Amino acid sequence: MALLVRAGAIVTCDTDVPQNGITFEQLGLIRNGLIVIEDGVITACHGERAPQGAPVEPLLSEVEGRPSNVEAMDFPDCVIVPGFVDAHTHPFFAGMRAPGETMLHTVQRTREALLDPAAFWSTVESRLKLMLAHGTTTAEIKTGYALTKAGELQMLDLIAAHKDERGLPRLIATFLGAHAVPSEFPDADAYTDYLIAAVLPEARKHGAVYADVFCEPGFFSPAQTLRYLNAARSHDLGLRAHCDEMSYSGAAATAVQAGVDTVDHCNYIGKDDIEALVARDVVTVACPATTMYLGLPPCPVREILERGGFVALASDYNPGTSPCFNLQTVANYARRLYGLSAAEALYGVTISAAKSLRVKAGRIRAGEPADFVVLQVGSPEEFGFQFGGNLAAAVFRGGRRFS
Repeated sequence: MALLVRAGAIVTCDTDVPQNGITFEQLGLIRNGLIVIEDGVITACHGERAPQGAPVEPLLSEVEGRPSNVEAMDFPDCVIVPGFVDAHTHPFFAGMRAPGETMLHTVQRTREALLDPAAFWSTVESRLKLMLAHGTTTAEIKTGYALTKAGELQMLDLIAAHKDERGLPRLIATFLGAHAVPSEFPDADAYTDYLIAAVLPEARKHGAVYADVFCEPGFFSPAQTLRYLNAARSHDLGLRAHCDEMSYSGAAATAVQAGVDTVDHCNYIGKDDIEALVARDVVTVACPATTMYLGLPPCPVREILERGGFVALASDYNPGTSPCFNLQTVANYARRLYGLSAAEALYGVTISAAKSLRVKAGRIRAGEPADFVVLQVGSPEEFGFQFGGNLAAAVFRGGRRFS
């Protein structure tokens, strides 16, 4: 059965125009737009190209004698945008952290929860459903709260088992064994050795696409990070890195040297770091909800964009420093912290985020999955303006409506 979905406006994000200063017209704004879907894939998208154009044909629901195998949905007062892509999340945990509790508290709670995999999955699944209901149709999912070989691989197995499940975002697995040093090891060097020898060789077999590391004073040094990332590459894993979030240590420079796809957080990076990551086409994944929650200085997003770089906006959803799963809220924070326009913010949760993960997502175009969000706003310019609730009137993932 074919599905037709029409809205007052559609923003396709089907463009190669750089992010800096982009307008909604350049992002593919269509007025009175119509999306045609068959077998979960977009087959056509058309309407009035902004600012003027010929009106679309009436929706088939308005036409007498329409084919019985066509379903039609109309959202005349809404704006359709691509499904959001969250490029940095940590939803596989047990228990939120109260003020003063460390990451190792979460590690202990998660280890206990993994003893009952069905119950653990039920908790995680509810979080993923909330993410989808707020518009996230693709999400990068990190391990990192077990910090044992068995526990980390168990989480990777869970991600693999549910990576394309109905009613959830599509899941992309990242092995974050180098998240913190567990109490069983005397120091970060010894734990890094363990990860390289015992866990990284198994990660891809259990579904990991990426490896990540928390390069920060008190966690993993640039030298340990470089060893870990080089080993991950040797096992055919893509590379990501938490960099210079709470202080400067040269983490981003090290990560770029290692050949990462992304540097994440980057609150303390400088001019030389920006020039290096832009020159290497590395996507910066900014996490404004974390910055707001912790009161950190903002990532220099505008400088990165002005030099021709790409910035994804991610939730960093986790139990201790960013208890936020809603990319609508993240877009609002990004507009306030970084001075982004609505169009630049939408680019950040679609095109740039998909680029950071090397996935086909974040665009509305023929031949790609029918993942999109129907926003209850009067204009695309309202994206990231209102916050504190859910403006998704409907979310489609693979052509199916899930909210």
